[in-house]
This record gives sequence, C-alpha cells and structure tokens, in this order.
Amino acid sequence: MRYNSACSLALAALLPLAACSGGGGPAPGPAPWPSLDVEGIRELAGLSAQVETAEAQQERNLDIRARADSLFLSTMHGESGGTGGPAFRLLTRCGGTRCTVTESPGGAVDTIELANTPLRQGAPVAIGSKRGVTLWWEASTHTGADLASLGAWLEHGSFAVLNEIGPGDEGPGDEGPVDVLYGIALGELAGSPPTGSATWFGIMAGTPVTGDARGERLVGDAVLTWDLRSGSDGSGASLDVAFGGIMNIDRGTAHAVGTVSFESVAAGPDGTFAAGVAGTRILGGFHGPGHAEAAGVFEHSGIVGAFGATRR
Repeated sequence: MRYNSACSLALAALLPLAACSGGGGPAPGPAPWPSLDVEGIRELAGLSAQVETAEAQQERNLDIRARADSLFLSTMHGESGGTGGPAFRLLTRCGGTRCTVTESPGGAVDTIELANTPLRQGAPVAIGSKRGVTLWWEASTHTGADLASLGAWLEHGSFAVLNEIGPGDEGPGDEGPVDVLYGIALGELAGSPPTGSATWFGIMAGTPVTGDARGERLVGDAVLTWDLRSGSDGSGASLDVAFGGIMNIDRGTAHAVGTVSFESVAAGPDGTFAAGVAGTRILGGFHGPGHAEAAGVFEHSGIVGAFGATRR
C-alpha cells in the first residue's frame, strides 16, 4: 500500500519547482520543512543577495516546461507510518520526458510523464545567488500532502530536491503517513555533447535519506568539467562533477559529508549524461544553445539531490 501512496504524491507534485499551492504568502509553511533564516543561509552557504526574485523565475517556468524534452528523477526514499517508520525505495528509470517508478522490494510499477503532470504556481522565497543561479525555497499543501522544495529555474532547465509528507491509503493495511525524499530536474537538451573543453558552475541542493539528519536541507557548490581527454572531435571525452562546501542549512553547520564527486561520466549523443546505479549515481543533461547550462539529479553518500549550473 505504501507504494501507491508515495507514487501518488510524486505524480500530484512532480514539479513543485513552481510548487503545488493554493497561493498565499511566504510566511512559515507547513511541514515538512520550516521557513528559513535567509540572511543566515546566505552567509553559511556563501551566497550573494539574489540576482532575481523567485517570482521572476516563475515568469519563465511555463515556457521552460513547454520546451523541456528531458526529465530526471532520483531514487525516491520513503518512510511510512511517521518518522522512523518502515523505510522503502522507489527505483526510477528515465528516458525523454518519462520515468518509470518501481517499488523495491515488491516490483509494483508506475509511470511519471511530464506532459501529464499538473503545474501550479505558488509563492516561493528567493534565498540567494551564486554564479547566476538563484536558489529558492517553497512550502505548500496540495491534495492533502505537505510539500516542500529547494531548487532553481534557470533559462533552459530547472532542478530541485523535494520532501513530501502525505496521508496513507486510508484502507486495509494502511501504514499511516508517507514521507518521501527525492531529486528532480528537467530541461531542453542541447541535442549533443559539448565539442570543446568547458566548465559549468552552480548550486546543488540535497537531503540525507538516513540517520538523524534525514530530510534536513543541504546546499553546496556544483562544478562540472567537460574534458576532451582524447580526440579533437570529442571522442573519449567525459564529464567530472563535484559538489563541495556542502552545508546543512537547517542546523547551520557543515554537513558530515562535505564533498561528493563523480568522475569520467559518459555523455550520450543527445546531450544526456549518466553513471552509476541507485544509491551512487548521477543523471542529467546539457541544456540550451551552446550547452549553456547543465542540470540533473544525484545520489551519493546517503544524500539525494539535484543541481544546476551555467557555463563559464
């Protein structure tokens, strides 16, 4: 029964990047995440004052979503029956704008399709910016579920880490509230891998999926480096990705895992890239003309998250 509950939450709130909300201001939001000390987070995470408002990001999100031809979804980590309840995982496989979701264990399968998911505007709070990426946070309630997201809309894509808490199935075998954590990203693919060495700088947002810090918000730097290791035509080239300076913005301290990295990540002919398996993997894509941006999701060292970066 827990699979149906968790997947229903994901389907209903697949893109709280613009959040599912009935409106209202950014005053303290509902569980699962409390409202933020914006000034304190800027100092802790090394962010400058935001270069744009979250509302300005929202003005272009419908256009980005309409152009998006890629969807990336991390493994979904859930607990049922309240905090500390039975844990479960929903494994994901993504291609184009569709992801299949499979319960582990159990094997129940469902599909999340970008074109068939609702997008509702809410009232996000801009936190701060780094390298042209403005991080924002939002909390809302939709169809009985409390939702919270931390991420950003860029020019050609978007990313966020999500925490959702909703009711169970309310039927025989109901295990109570379902709490789910996962990362998500989407965008308009560049349609090819880069043809020259390049670097992208931006922000990662994540959350631990186990331990006493489970569900707390993490923010760090994202650096992606595309290296032409062999062949001027890009053959043999690969991507190195590093997330550093990871801070727990709920505790106001450095996270126990300060750095996460992926090396020699291969890119496909359409501009997507992927490496690893559930628990230690990265999925994403190069977006926009000239590979102007990169965005994706990752799982590593007990963290699930998402990232976005712009080319420099």
